[in-house]
Amino acid sequence: MPSYNCSSCGAPVEITNRFSKVLVCPYCGTHHRVTVDGLDPSGKHPALAEFPSLLSIGSRGTIQGKPFVARGRLRYRYEDGFYDEWFLICDNEPAWFTEDEGSYTLYTEMIENLSVPDNLDAVRAGQNILIGERKIMVKERGAATVEGGEGELLHYVEPGAAITYIDGIWSGKRVSIELSEEEIEFFIGQPVLRKDIIIEA
Repeated sequence: MPSYNCSSCGAPVEITNRFSKVLVCPYCGTHHRVTVDGLDPSGKHPALAEFPSLLSIGSRGTIQGKPFVARGRLRYRYEDGFYDEWFLICDNEPAWFTEDEGSYTLYTEMIENLSVPDNLDAVRAGQNILIGERKIMVKERGAATVEGGEGELLHYVEPGAAITYIDGIWSGKRVSIELSEEEIEFFIGQPVLRKDIIIEA
């Protein structure tokens, strides 16, 4: 995979998979968009504070029997604390693993540029909403702020950006909708028990 030098500190950095669209320099924290011409720097941001986590950049193992490697992390702060969203290559495909105070969810499907109802601002827990042909029971709706990221990421989110999230249930699966000024993302996945996560390295 391509190797580059950080535009800010000059350190050697490498993109390790074809899905990555963002690379955060592990030495100085500069965020780079990955383009066909190389790395486009967007800014330097402070490193994430260290909190206990199952994963770290480069962690390998299995989740529910499927092999994975952790490539990057975004951290979101919300009213009750924070949660981490890990970008994984799981079973050779992109996936997202959310850690939230001992609760884990593996999202293996992401739908972008989704058409959503105009009244999402008024949605409350317990309501049903229709996203396309999917009838979703809303479990939680809230607001969060992106604290920052590390490693390689599938999409770019500027640290400090505000998002609205809606978590719910559809057809026995967990769904999460993230709305920002730039885009709407729709994730589909399932909860994971700690015993089903094996970290090898």
